Amino acid sequence: MNVRAVPDRLRQHYLDTGLWSDTTLGSLLLAGLTDSPDQTFRVWSKTDPASLTFIELESLARRFAQGLVARGVRPGTRVAFQLPNCLEAAVTFIGCSLAGMVLVPIAGYYGRKELTEIVNGSGATVLIVQHGAFDEGGNLDVPVGACAAMPMLQEVVVCGTSGVDGALDFDDLIAGGPIESAVTTSADDPVLLAYTSGTSGQSKGVVHTHRTIVAEVRNHLALMIPANATPQITASPIAHAAGMTLGLLAPLYRGEPINVVDSFDVDFILSICGKNDLAPGGGASVFLSALIDHPGFTDRIARRMGYVILGGSTVPEDLVRRAEDRGVTVLRSYGLTEHPTISAGLIGDDSVALLTTDGQPLPGVEVEVRLPDGTIAPSGIEGHIHSRGPDLCAGYTDPSLTAESFDNVGWFATGDLGVMDSAGHLSVTGRAKDLIIRNGVNISPAEVENALLSCPGVADVSIVGVPDARTGERSIAFVTPENPDNEPTLADVRLHLGAVGLAKPKWPEELRVVSSFPRTPSGKIRKIDLRASLDSEA
Repeated sequence: MNVRAVPDRLRQHYLDTGLWSDTTLGSLLLAGLTDSPDQTFRVWSKTDPASLTFIELESLARRFAQGLVARGVRPGTRVAFQLPNCLEAAVTFIGCSLAGMVLVPIAGYYGRKELTEIVNGSGATVLIVQHGAFDEGGNLDVPVGACAAMPMLQEVVVCGTSGVDGALDFDDLIAGGPIESAVTTSADDPVLLAYTSGTSGQSKGVVHTHRTIVAEVRNHLALMIPANATPQITASPIAHAAGMTLGLLAPLYRGEPINVVDSFDVDFILSICGKNDLAPGGGASVFLSALIDHPGFTDRIARRMGYVILGGSTVPEDLVRRAEDRGVTVLRSYGLTEHPTISAGLIGDDSVALLTTDGQPLPGVEVEVRLPDGTIAPSGIEGHIHSRGPDLCAGYTDPSLTAESFDNVGWFATGDLGVMDSAGHLSVTGRAKDLIIRNGVNISPAEVENALLSCPGVADVSIVGVPDARTGERSIAFVTPENPDNEPTLADVRLHLGAVGLAKPKWPEELRVVSSFPRTPSGKIRKIDLRASLDSEA
């Protein structure tokens, strides 16, 4: 796997200032487990709860690592996993890190189409899934897809069952002895291959090394999370950036208890918090939106919560104010899969800045807001956001994307628009591209449009995103019908998208039927005009 070369001057700066070290992710996690052996890891679940100490979690992770090694899986092998928040997910993440393997997390909401693309695109030879991914005949079924469509797979590991033909039971994998120590590997080697949706409709494989992930944990997460805060329960999956960083890596590194829940069930989460010394955690804005007006979100829980880190989608100012009224400080953050945390609000920051901006660049991170001609935008003027820092990824699996997005002195073109104020606070104002972010999930309009072009009754389609106070954005499908006397309905569209295997969070929430589309001279649909038509209705 090719990774981009960090300029020598920048590399030496990160090493000299301690922003980078030679610590691998496996060594970092192992130290966190052994330094706090009696600390607790807990999965809150109605069906599959788990509770154990860090030393017990370490033992399982070591046995997992040895189980793969004993089956011929070598350092550098890509291991894909699609699991909810569960004990097996944590063991997989830590165990692969100890064994020097490359983690390929796959979002749980992805269907067979996306999973197959990611497994094949990453070159993963091991796939770890839940029992529910199999039909009664033992064949990979929705949402996993057919094994025949993933020919590079050499091992499929199934959690929560036994006797699936052609697959290895997770319990059998960890039945042997533990690996003696973390596998020696270079900190410059890849450790995480994360996929994020792009505007082209194809997922982009983002390569992170041990250095970039360890830098994120040590330099940024340790700073963002207030000391002595009430432990939070995280609903974001470990396979998602927020769940991975805030739910697993940060508390493990800090020696704090880990509490995750296997579904975003607000009643269940608030019940847990009400009966235990816990507070709801952060993630996308929708998490806080669902909590803030819930009758179970008592003043006692709000006081215990104290703060919440939000990112991944637009954070409405009204939501920040409502949280403040309940005694909860919202810490807005900005980052991408490629660059996990570029800026963030911190406890103690100016209240106006916390309300209206996405904070200041974090240690080691540099941000430039550039005008179209490449010059630096004056304070208060919108421009294109460029970033670089110790936690910036090593590039994409596709070298052409790397060449397109990174320059020769280490700057990354985020594709987002923003404004920097005179005090150095960054406000993200939009995206230069059409990517829609709903509940923290990246939605490629091109991917949905391509799927809908095969829908009966649809002649042409355009997907646009509009602001939504609850989810950050919502997706609206504009379609021209094949037959004006028999227009497709939203139900028709959703039924078709389900049939072609597109993940449900990507389905449009609203359908507008139009007779024709406004177009550019070259024939492209003018989405700006479609958005303007919606704005005029507001």
